[in-house]
Amino acid sequence: MNWHLFTSLLAATLVLVATPARAAHLRLFVLTGQSNSLGTTDGDGAEPSPGADEADKDVRFFWHNLANAAKSLGDSGGAFTTLREQQGGFYKGSATHWGPEIGFGRRLHRAGVRDFGIIKASRGGGGNSFWSKSAADHHMYDHVVKTVTAATADLAKGGHTFEIVGLLYLQGESDSPAEAALADTRIMELAENLRRDLPNSKAMHTVIAGIAAAGATRDTVRAKHAAVAAGSTHFSIFITTDLRDRMPDRLHFNKPAKLAIGERFAEAWLRTTKPSQPKEAK
Repeated sequence: MNWHLFTSLLAATLVLVATPARAAHLRLFVLTGQSNSLGTTDGDGAEPSPGADEADKDVRFFWHNLANAAKSLGDSGGAFTTLREQQGGFYKGSATHWGPEIGFGRRLHRAGVRDFGIIKASRGGGGNSFWSKSAADHHMYDHVVKTVTAATADLAKGGHTFEIVGLLYLQGESDSPAEAALADTRIMELAENLRRDLPNSKAMHTVIAGIAAAGATRDTVRAKHAAVAAGSTHFSIFITTDLRDRMPDRLHFNKPAKLAIGERFAEAWLRTTKPSQPKEAK
């Protein structure tokens, strides 16, 4: 073999091995809320997995979910990974958890969006007080901030830069009547406080998934959230009541509904990016 050619190939190989992954500027989305944000799988039948999609490997995903203030459901090990199911085994019938993040990431990818990441910090139940920085027990607010801070630190270690462009919020089914009456104030305060406490989040747009479960208190939550979105360009909302027939226990969404809600999150956010919205990928 030509010695010069061999040494050239060896040098090129060493350069490739030593060269770090491409540093990118990432758009980040924060997903939070209660059990439908977490995504239960006990109503998903014999095959609860969301299945495989070509987009999954291209979507950066970081998570840390809670059952309550004292119980972690599992995390991504303090680092971004690819889009996937998360740990379960705490709630009966939910061996894994996955929620709107799956359909959301896949829909953005199909729309041609690249270099983005999803940070998920969801909880199994609980009223909106837990996300209120001024409430006596505000562990979910603290948890969101802590999870996002850990995620962005992981990006910085890799030489990436970022901006937090979206808050994806699905919460309200467990609100008490008193919490429902404050649903508008609470979501506005949450978004304002996160823009203040999270890095590079001044332009963060909040997308609210309207809750679907029936009931007078939940009607109040829906109305309060809709009023916020109608009165501010910093908020969007979409309905989910048309998916009630996909709630086996009349509270939690099944697989097709979870995927649909994720896609609706993506479509709502994409509408805020016009006229710079990327073209649909083939």
